[in-house]
Amino acid sequence: MVNVQPFRGLRYDPDVVGDWGAVLGPPYDIVDAAQTAALKASSPHQIAHIETAGGDEIVDAAQTLRDWRAAGTIVRDQAPSYYLHEHRFGGATERRMRWAIFGAVELAPWGDGVMAHERTMPGPRATRTALRSAVGADVSPLMAFVPDADGVLAELIELARQLPLLCQGTDPMGDTHTLRRIDGANTVMRIGDAFANDTIYMADGHHRYESALDAIDDRPGSRRVLMGIVCANDPGLVVGATHRIVHSDIPASLVAQLGRGFRIDETDASALNELLTEGSSLIGLITRDGAWLLEPTDAAMRSMPEGIPDAWRTLAPAILQHAILEPILGIDTDVLAGGQAVTYTHHLDELTDAVASGAASAGFVLPAPTLQDVIDTADAGSFMPQKSTYFVPKLPTGLVLHGLD
Repeated sequence: MVNVQPFRGLRYDPDVVGDWGAVLGPPYDIVDAAQTAALKASSPHQIAHIETAGGDEIVDAAQTLRDWRAAGTIVRDQAPSYYLHEHRFGGATERRMRWAIFGAVELAPWGDGVMAHERTMPGPRATRTALRSAVGADVSPLMAFVPDADGVLAELIELARQLPLLCQGTDPMGDTHTLRRIDGANTVMRIGDAFANDTIYMADGHHRYESALDAIDDRPGSRRVLMGIVCANDPGLVVGATHRIVHSDIPASLVAQLGRGFRIDETDASALNELLTEGSSLIGLITRDGAWLLEPTDAAMRSMPEGIPDAWRTLAPAILQHAILEPILGIDTDVLAGGQAVTYTHHLDELTDAVASGAASAGFVLPAPTLQDVIDTADAGSFMPQKSTYFVPKLPTGLVLHGLD
Protein backbone atom coordinates (compact mmCIF):
# COMPACT_ATOMS: atom_id res chain seq x y z
CA MET A 1 0.00 0.00 0.00
CA VAL A 2 1.38 3.41 -1.03
CA ASN A 3 1.04 6.30 1.40
CA VAL A 4 1.14 9.62 -0.46
CA GLN A 5 0.33 12.55 1.81
CA PRO A 6 -0.45 16.22 1.23
CA PHE A 7 2.13 18.56 2.75
CA ARG A 8 2.68 22.22 3.58
CA GLY A 9 4.81 23.18 0.63
CA LEU A 10 7.69 25.63 0.71
CA ARG A 11 7.31 27.87 -2.33
CA TYR A 12 8.93 30.90 -3.90
CA ASP A 13 6.88 34.06 -3.43
CA PRO A 14 6.60 35.52 -6.97
CA ASP A 15 6.15 39.00 -5.48
CA VAL A 16 9.67 38.71 -4.05
CA VAL A 17 11.58 36.81 -6.77
CA GLY A 18 9.86 38.47 -9.71
CA ASP A 19 10.14 36.08 -12.64
CA TRP A 20 9.13 32.77 -11.02
CA GLY A 21 10.17 30.65 -13.98
CA ALA A 22 13.66 32.13 -14.03
CA VAL A 23 14.49 30.83 -10.54
CA LEU A 24 13.55 27.25 -11.41
CA GLY A 25 16.36 24.99 -12.56
CA PRO A 26 17.24 21.51 -13.79
CA PRO A 27 18.20 18.70 -11.40
CA TYR A 28 21.81 18.57 -10.25
CA ASP A 29 22.77 15.62 -12.45
CA ILE A 30 22.12 17.15 -15.87
CA VAL A 31 24.11 20.40 -15.60
CA ASP A 32 27.86 20.84 -15.87
CA ALA A 33 30.02 23.35 -14.01
CA ALA A 34 29.62 26.10 -16.61
CA GLN A 35 25.84 25.72 -16.72
CA THR A 36 25.68 25.74 -12.93
CA ALA A 37 27.72 28.93 -12.75
CA ALA A 38 25.47 30.61 -15.33
CA LEU A 39 22.34 29.63 -13.41
CA LYS A 40 23.73 30.97 -10.12
CA ALA A 41 24.80 34.21 -11.78
CA SER A 42 21.35 34.74 -13.26
CA SER A 43 19.66 35.39 -9.91
CA PRO A 44 20.53 35.41 -6.21
CA HIS A 45 17.36 33.35 -5.75
CA GLN A 46 18.13 30.69 -8.37
CA ILE A 47 17.44 27.24 -6.94
CA ALA A 48 20.84 26.08 -8.25
CA HIS A 49 22.41 27.82 -5.22
CA ILE A 50 20.97 24.95 -3.16
CA GLU A 51 20.32 22.12 -5.61
CA THR A 52 23.86 21.79 -6.99
CA ALA A 53 25.70 22.05 -3.66
CA GLY A 54 28.22 19.38 -2.74
CA GLY A 55 31.05 18.98 -0.25
CA ASP A 56 31.81 22.18 1.66
CA GLU A 57 29.09 24.04 -0.26
CA ILE A 58 26.35 22.11 1.57
CA VAL A 59 26.74 24.22 4.73
CA ASP A 60 26.26 27.38 2.65
CA ALA A 61 23.24 25.85 0.89
CA ALA A 62 21.58 25.14 4.22
CA GLN A 63 22.14 28.74 5.34
CA THR A 64 20.80 30.01 2.02
CA LEU A 65 17.48 28.24 2.51
CA ARG A 66 17.24 29.53 6.09
CA ASP A 67 17.89 33.05 4.83
CA TRP A 68 15.30 32.75 2.06
CA ARG A 69 12.67 31.55 4.53
CA ALA A 70 13.48 34.30 7.01
CA ALA A 71 13.28 36.97 4.30
CA GLY A 72 10.00 35.68 2.84
CA THR A 73 11.63 34.69 -0.45
CA ILE A 74 10.28 31.23 0.24
CA VAL A 75 7.03 30.91 2.19
CA ARG A 76 5.23 27.93 3.67
CA ASP A 77 1.62 27.16 2.84
CA GLN A 78 -0.76 27.03 5.77
CA ALA A 79 -2.75 23.91 4.83
CA PRO A 80 -1.42 20.48 3.83
CA SER A 81 -1.94 20.26 0.09
CA TYR A 82 -1.15 18.34 -3.03
CA TYR A 83 0.20 20.40 -5.92
CA LEU A 84 -0.63 20.05 -9.60
CA HIS A 85 2.19 20.80 -12.02
CA GLU A 86 1.70 21.41 -15.73
CA HIS A 87 4.89 21.08 -17.81
CA ARG A 88 4.95 22.21 -21.45
CA PHE A 89 8.05 21.23 -23.40
CA GLY A 90 9.42 20.35 -26.82
CA GLY A 91 10.17 22.26 -30.01
CA ALA A 92 7.91 24.77 -31.68
CA THR A 93 6.56 22.14 -34.08
CA GLU A 94 5.95 19.45 -31.45
CA ARG A 95 4.96 21.08 -28.18
CA ARG A 96 3.91 18.56 -25.53
CA MET A 97 2.32 18.74 -22.09
CA ARG A 98 2.61 16.58 -18.97
CA TRP A 99 0.71 16.72 -15.66
CA ALA A 100 2.09 15.60 -12.29
CA ILE A 101 0.69 15.60 -8.78
CA PHE A 102 3.26 16.50 -6.14
CA GLY A 103 2.91 14.70 -2.82
CA ALA A 104 5.01 13.50 0.12
CA VAL A 105 5.52 9.74 -0.22
CA GLU A 106 6.18 7.63 2.86
CA LEU A 107 9.62 6.06 2.56
CA ALA A 108 9.78 2.27 2.46
CA PRO A 109 12.21 -0.31 1.06
CA TRP A 110 12.03 -0.90 -2.68
CA GLY A 111 9.20 -3.26 -3.57
CA ASP A 112 6.91 -2.09 -0.78
CA GLY A 113 4.60 -0.08 -3.01
CA VAL A 114 7.44 1.89 -4.61
CA MET A 115 9.27 0.03 -7.37
CA ALA A 116 12.78 0.54 -8.77
CA HIS A 117 14.19 -0.49 -12.15
CA GLU A 118 17.84 0.63 -11.97
CA ARG A 119 20.81 0.38 -9.63
CA THR A 120 22.41 3.34 -7.89
CA MET A 121 26.00 4.40 -7.27
CA PRO A 122 27.35 5.15 -3.76
CA GLY A 123 28.96 8.51 -4.60
CA PRO A 124 25.80 10.40 -5.65
CA ARG A 125 23.84 8.78 -2.82
CA ALA A 126 26.25 10.09 -0.19
CA THR A 127 26.15 13.65 -1.53
CA ARG A 128 22.36 13.77 -1.72
CA THR A 129 22.02 12.29 1.78
CA ALA A 130 24.30 14.98 3.20
CA LEU A 131 22.48 17.75 1.33
CA ARG A 132 19.01 16.61 2.45
CA SER A 133 20.07 16.30 6.07
CA ALA A 134 21.76 19.70 6.21
CA VAL A 135 19.25 21.71 4.19
CA GLY A 136 16.29 20.12 5.95
CA ALA A 137 14.16 19.84 2.83
CA ASP A 138 13.58 17.89 -0.34
CA VAL A 139 14.62 20.43 -2.95
CA SER A 140 14.63 18.32 -6.09
CA PRO A 141 11.47 16.27 -6.68
CA LEU A 142 11.67 12.62 -7.64
CA MET A 143 9.66 11.69 -10.74
CA ALA A 144 7.46 8.59 -10.76
CA PHE A 145 4.40 7.20 -12.49
CA VAL A 146 1.42 5.05 -11.57
CA PRO A 147 -0.53 2.75 -13.91
CA ASP A 148 -3.87 4.36 -12.87
CA ALA A 149 -5.66 1.47 -14.58
CA ASP A 150 -9.10 2.63 -13.42
CA GLY A 151 -8.50 6.22 -14.54
CA VAL A 152 -9.46 7.69 -11.15
CA LEU A 153 -6.31 9.76 -10.76
CA ALA A 154 -6.58 11.09 -14.30
CA GLU A 155 -10.14 12.25 -13.53
CA LEU A 156 -8.96 14.00 -10.37
CA ILE A 157 -6.18 15.72 -12.32
CA GLU A 158 -8.74 16.93 -14.85
CA LEU A 159 -10.81 18.45 -12.02
CA ALA A 160 -7.73 20.04 -10.44
CA ARG A 161 -6.84 21.74 -13.71
CA GLN A 162 -9.75 24.10 -13.07
CA LEU A 163 -8.20 25.42 -9.84
CA PRO A 164 -6.65 28.90 -9.69
CA LEU A 165 -3.01 29.30 -10.63
CA LEU A 166 -0.43 29.84 -7.91
CA CYS A 167 2.48 30.50 -10.26
CA GLN A 168 3.38 30.31 -13.93
CA GLY A 169 6.55 30.99 -15.88
CA THR A 170 9.23 29.83 -18.30
CA ASP A 171 12.37 28.18 -16.94
CA PRO A 172 15.95 28.79 -18.17
CA MET A 173 15.67 25.75 -20.48
CA GLY A 174 12.65 27.25 -22.28
CA ASP A 175 9.99 24.96 -20.80
CA THR A 176 6.85 26.53 -19.35
CA HIS A 177 5.29 25.59 -16.01
CA THR A 178 2.21 26.23 -13.93
CA LEU A 179 1.51 25.25 -10.34
CA ARG A 180 -1.86 24.83 -8.62
CA ARG A 181 -2.60 23.97 -5.00
CA ILE A 182 -5.08 21.18 -4.21
CA ASP A 183 -6.35 21.60 -0.65
CA GLY A 184 -10.07 20.81 -0.79
CA ALA A 185 -10.76 18.15 1.85
CA ASN A 186 -12.78 15.85 -0.41
CA THR A 187 -10.33 16.01 -3.32
CA VAL A 188 -7.34 15.52 -1.03
CA MET A 189 -8.96 12.41 0.43
CA ARG A 190 -9.80 11.00 -3.02
CA ILE A 191 -6.24 11.56 -4.28
CA GLY A 192 -4.78 9.81 -1.25
CA ASP A 193 -7.14 6.87 -1.75
CA ALA A 194 -6.27 6.64 -5.46
CA PHE A 195 -2.57 6.42 -4.69
CA ALA A 196 -3.14 3.91 -1.89
CA ASN A 197 -4.75 1.53 -4.38
CA ASP A 198 -1.98 1.83 -6.96
CA THR A 199 1.75 1.13 -7.33
CA ILE A 200 4.42 3.78 -7.81
CA TYR A 201 7.16 3.11 -10.37
CA MET A 202 10.25 5.27 -10.11
CA ALA A 203 11.09 7.11 -13.32
CA ASP A 204 13.86 9.45 -12.24
CA GLY A 205 15.32 9.76 -8.76
CA HIS A 206 16.54 6.36 -7.60
CA HIS A 207 19.60 7.95 -5.95
CA ARG A 208 17.51 10.60 -4.20
CA TYR A 209 15.04 8.01 -2.92
CA GLU A 210 17.77 5.88 -1.38
CA SER A 211 19.43 9.03 -0.02
CA ALA A 212 16.17 9.99 1.66
CA LEU A 213 16.00 6.54 3.24
CA ASP A 214 19.50 7.10 4.59
CA ALA A 215 18.59 10.56 5.91
CA ILE A 216 15.61 9.63 8.12
CA ASP A 217 15.95 11.27 11.52
CA ASP A 218 13.71 12.66 14.27
CA ARG A 219 12.25 15.41 12.06
CA PRO A 220 8.67 14.40 11.17
CA GLY A 221 9.01 15.14 7.45
CA SER A 222 12.14 13.05 7.07
CA ARG A 223 10.08 9.88 6.74
CA ARG A 224 8.53 11.14 3.51
CA VAL A 225 10.05 12.25 0.24
CA LEU A 226 8.87 14.71 -2.40
CA MET A 227 7.60 13.15 -5.64
CA GLY A 228 5.92 14.40 -8.77
CA ILE A 229 3.72 11.51 -9.92
CA VAL A 230 2.38 11.13 -13.46
CA CYS A 231 -0.32 8.83 -14.82
CA ALA A 232 1.16 6.19 -17.13
CA ASN A 233 -1.27 7.05 -19.92
CA ASP A 234 -0.30 10.74 -19.93
CA PRO A 235 0.95 11.37 -23.50
CA GLY A 236 3.63 13.64 -22.08
CA LEU A 237 5.29 10.78 -20.17
CA VAL A 238 8.16 10.10 -22.56
CA VAL A 239 10.93 7.53 -22.20
CA GLY A 240 13.99 8.54 -24.18
CA ALA A 241 17.01 6.55 -25.30
CA THR A 242 20.52 6.69 -23.87
CA HIS A 243 23.28 6.00 -26.40
CA ARG A 244 26.83 4.76 -25.68
CA ILE A 245 29.98 6.55 -26.85
CA VAL A 246 33.01 4.25 -26.76
CA HIS A 247 36.40 5.88 -26.11
CA SER A 248 38.57 2.77 -25.78
CA ASP A 249 40.10 1.11 -28.82
CA ILE A 250 37.98 -1.15 -30.99
CA PRO A 251 39.35 -4.00 -33.13
CA ALA A 252 39.58 -3.46 -36.87
CA SER A 253 37.59 -6.66 -37.25
CA LEU A 254 34.69 -5.44 -35.08
CA VAL A 255 32.01 -5.66 -37.77
CA ALA A 256 33.22 -9.11 -38.82
CA GLN A 257 33.15 -10.32 -35.23
CA LEU A 258 29.64 -8.97 -34.78
CA GLY A 259 28.55 -11.04 -37.77
CA ARG A 260 28.79 -14.16 -35.59
CA GLY A 261 25.84 -13.08 -33.47
CA PHE A 262 24.02 -10.40 -35.44
CA ARG A 263 22.43 -9.83 -38.81
CA ILE A 264 24.13 -6.70 -40.11
CA ASP A 265 22.76 -4.14 -42.55
CA GLU A 266 24.81 -1.15 -43.64
CA THR A 267 22.86 2.07 -43.35
CA ASP A 268 23.18 5.82 -42.92
CA ALA A 269 23.85 7.15 -39.42
CA SER A 270 21.09 9.74 -39.72
CA ALA A 271 18.52 6.97 -40.32
CA LEU A 272 19.27 4.97 -37.19
CA ASN A 273 16.82 6.73 -34.87
CA GLU A 274 13.96 5.92 -37.23
CA LEU A 275 15.06 2.28 -37.61
CA LEU A 276 15.33 1.62 -33.87
CA THR A 277 11.75 1.09 -32.78
CA GLU A 278 10.79 1.60 -29.12
CA GLY A 279 11.45 -1.39 -26.91
CA SER A 280 13.24 -3.38 -29.60
CA SER A 281 16.46 -5.38 -29.46
CA LEU A 282 17.98 -3.64 -32.48
CA ILE A 283 21.26 -1.74 -32.04
CA GLY A 284 22.91 0.87 -34.22
CA LEU A 285 26.70 0.99 -34.64
CA ILE A 286 28.63 4.01 -35.89
CA THR A 287 32.38 4.11 -36.52
CA ARG A 288 34.51 6.31 -38.74
CA ASP A 289 34.10 3.64 -41.43
CA GLY A 290 30.30 3.78 -41.57
CA ALA A 291 27.05 2.88 -39.85
CA TRP A 292 25.26 -0.45 -39.42
CA LEU A 293 22.03 -1.81 -38.01
CA LEU A 294 22.56 -4.87 -35.80
CA GLU A 295 19.80 -7.41 -35.25
CA PRO A 296 20.64 -10.14 -32.71
CA THR A 297 20.33 -13.73 -33.83
CA ASP A 298 19.73 -16.81 -31.72
CA ALA A 299 23.51 -17.07 -31.36
CA ALA A 300 23.66 -13.67 -29.67
CA MET A 301 20.81 -14.55 -27.35
CA ARG A 302 22.48 -17.83 -26.37
CA SER A 303 25.58 -15.87 -25.38
CA MET A 304 23.66 -13.95 -22.72
CA PRO A 305 24.61 -14.97 -19.17
CA GLU A 306 22.31 -17.22 -17.22
CA GLY A 307 20.16 -15.57 -14.62
CA ILE A 308 19.28 -12.44 -16.58
CA PRO A 309 15.54 -11.90 -16.04
CA ASP A 310 13.22 -12.38 -18.98
CA ALA A 311 11.85 -8.90 -18.22
CA TRP A 312 14.84 -7.24 -19.88
CA ARG A 313 17.12 -9.89 -21.41
CA THR A 314 15.85 -9.08 -24.94
CA LEU A 315 16.26 -5.30 -24.59
CA ALA A 316 19.02 -3.58 -26.53
CA PRO A 317 21.00 -2.25 -23.50
CA ALA A 318 21.30 -5.78 -22.08
CA ILE A 319 22.29 -7.31 -25.41
CA LEU A 320 24.83 -4.56 -26.03
CA GLN A 321 26.42 -5.06 -22.63
CA HIS A 322 26.53 -8.85 -22.57
CA ALA A 323 26.94 -9.74 -26.25
CA ILE A 324 29.18 -6.88 -27.44
CA LEU A 325 30.82 -4.67 -24.83
CA GLU A 326 31.99 -7.40 -22.48
CA PRO A 327 32.95 -10.30 -24.79
CA ILE A 328 34.28 -8.30 -27.76
CA LEU A 329 35.47 -4.96 -26.37
CA GLY A 330 36.39 -6.10 -22.85
CA ILE A 331 34.20 -3.44 -21.22
CA ASP A 332 32.61 -5.07 -18.18
CA THR A 333 30.62 -3.40 -15.41
CA ASP A 334 33.77 -2.48 -13.48
CA VAL A 335 35.24 -0.74 -16.53
CA LEU A 336 31.94 1.03 -17.11
CA ALA A 337 31.91 2.28 -13.53
CA GLY A 338 35.29 3.91 -14.15
CA GLY A 339 33.58 6.31 -16.55
CA GLN A 340 36.48 6.52 -19.02
CA ALA A 341 35.78 3.79 -21.57
CA VAL A 342 32.12 4.66 -22.20
CA THR A 343 30.18 7.89 -21.83
CA TYR A 344 26.51 8.50 -22.48
CA THR A 345 24.37 10.84 -24.54
CA HIS A 346 20.72 11.21 -25.44
CA HIS A 347 21.49 12.96 -28.72
CA LEU A 348 22.48 11.16 -31.92
CA ASP A 349 24.29 14.21 -33.31
CA GLU A 350 26.52 14.36 -30.22
CA LEU A 351 27.47 10.73 -30.74
CA THR A 352 28.19 11.14 -34.46
CA ASP A 353 30.24 14.28 -33.81
CA ALA A 354 32.35 12.46 -31.22
CA VAL A 355 33.10 9.63 -33.65
CA ALA A 356 33.78 11.96 -36.59
CA SER A 357 36.15 14.14 -34.57
CA GLY A 358 38.14 11.20 -33.26
CA ALA A 359 37.07 11.85 -29.66
CA ALA A 360 35.44 8.41 -29.75
CA SER A 361 36.25 5.20 -31.55
CA ALA A 362 32.63 4.08 -31.94
CA GLY A 363 29.09 4.78 -30.86
CA PHE A 364 26.16 2.47 -30.19
CA VAL A 365 22.72 3.88 -30.83
CA LEU A 366 19.95 2.33 -28.74
CA PRO A 367 16.16 2.41 -28.87
CA ALA A 368 14.17 3.63 -25.90
CA PRO A 369 12.52 1.01 -23.70
CA THR A 370 8.77 1.11 -23.20
CA LEU A 371 6.91 1.92 -20.00
CA GLN A 372 5.84 -1.72 -19.90
CA ASP A 373 9.52 -2.76 -20.00
CA VAL A 374 10.10 -0.58 -16.93
CA ILE A 375 7.07 -2.04 -15.14
CA ASP A 376 8.00 -5.65 -15.98
CA THR A 377 11.59 -5.15 -14.77
CA ALA A 378 10.51 -3.53 -11.51
CA ASP A 379 7.81 -6.14 -10.87
CA ALA A 380 10.41 -8.87 -11.35
CA GLY A 381 12.50 -7.27 -8.60
CA SER A 382 15.28 -6.76 -11.11
CA PHE A 383 17.39 -3.87 -12.41
CA MET A 384 18.06 -2.87 -15.99
CA PRO A 385 21.64 -2.22 -17.09
CA GLN A 386 22.97 1.20 -16.13
CA LYS A 387 21.60 4.10 -18.20
CA SER A 388 18.82 2.08 -19.83
CA THR A 389 16.07 4.66 -19.36
CA TYR A 390 15.84 8.43 -19.59
CA PHE A 391 12.50 10.05 -18.88
CA VAL A 392 12.34 13.37 -20.73
CA PRO A 393 12.17 16.04 -19.63
CA LYS A 394 13.07 15.73 -15.96
CA LEU A 395 11.02 17.61 -13.41
CA PRO A 396 12.52 21.01 -12.65
CA THR A 397 13.77 21.93 -9.22
CA GLY A 398 12.20 24.78 -7.26
CA LEU A 399 8.53 24.33 -8.12
CA VAL A 400 7.74 23.43 -4.51
CA LEU A 401 9.96 22.13 -1.69
CA HIS A 402 9.07 19.64 1.03
CA GLY A 403 10.38 20.70 4.45
CA LEU A 404 11.51 18.06 6.92
CA ASP A 405 10.60 20.20 9.93
